[in-house]
Amino acid sequence: MLEKIQLYIEKNQLTKKLRLQGPYTVKFLAQGEYNQNFLISDEKSRYVFRLNYGSQLHLDNQIRYEYQALKWLERTGRTPKVYYVDDSRQSFDQGLLIMEFLLGEPLDYHKDLLEASKIFGRIHKQPIDETAEKIFVKEKSTILSARVTECQKLLEPVLKSEFVPLQAQKQLASALDDCQKNIHKQKFFIDLDQWCINNTEVNSHNFIIGKQGFLIDWEKPVISHPVQDISQFLTSTTTLWRSNLILTQRAKRDFLSDYLAETHVDVATFEEALRIYHPYLMLRALSWSAMAFDSYQKDTKQLKNQEIFEKVSSYLAEDFLRHALKEQVFE
Repeated sequence: MLEKIQLYIEKNQLTKKLRLQGPYTVKFLAQGEYNQNFLISDEKSRYVFRLNYGSQLHLDNQIRYEYQALKWLERTGRTPKVYYVDDSRQSFDQGLLIMEFLLGEPLDYHKDLLEASKIFGRIHKQPIDETAEKIFVKEKSTILSARVTECQKLLEPVLKSEFVPLQAQKQLASALDDCQKNIHKQKFFIDLDQWCINNTEVNSHNFIIGKQGFLIDWEKPVISHPVQDISQFLTSTTTLWRSNLILTQRAKRDFLSDYLAETHVDVATFEEALRIYHPYLMLRALSWSAMAFDSYQKDTKQLKNQEIFEKVSSYLAEDFLRHALKEQVFE
């Protein structure tokens, strides 16, 4: 693959476009569930070469969506710049893009929550213009029903799986039923009419914290209420995902206070939004985990990550599911 990428760069004269100086290298960087990332570097510049293997939004052209999203988001100064996209699938079976490599470390929940509030604030404050309306998937009238539809699709193989424990299937099916019964509560968000771009995948390793903080990995951004990102950021399934910790009530309160100071959103209104939305967020997180567990056991995934498999396996334990499905951001 490294040789193939290097040949692609030469063939498409990308050394000029990327202003690569002299000899450069291509190395493996990281792999998620739906993407492989490689590092292109010379003595002065570094870029991420990203190959896409699937779409969580069920889009026909996932890589083009991600490219357009990153282009729009460049105005925030808190996301990677993007330089190149190829969705032809002629040289690779996958769509690809090339974007900025950002120096820094993953977010540390112990010391970076203030910076995270500033990153979210900067992104969430961006007005939704005509271009955004054309580019992004919209959940303005479906913030809860979209989660239910998504979870129904995720749970379809789970609820007939020979690998997912029966108790977990029952717990998830019951939670899905509860969420379906309360879809009418999305009127709260429709009446608020407070929409912004949400990343929707805000775990600690999708942040790069250096001299300045950035939010990366824009596979599935949507126009929605900002509670979607904030609920996910604070929930236990997210903080446990790569950092193995659960935020204290004090830490969550301090973060929310800083975030609301950045965005000038009413505290009581936002906390009510969290109370309504959080069960849907949690169901989505756990449904995805169950789906991933099932697909790993069936050996149907193109990309595999042992750390992710171990984490989703732990999320299906009966006690964990019971507590998680009852969780609220604030007790």
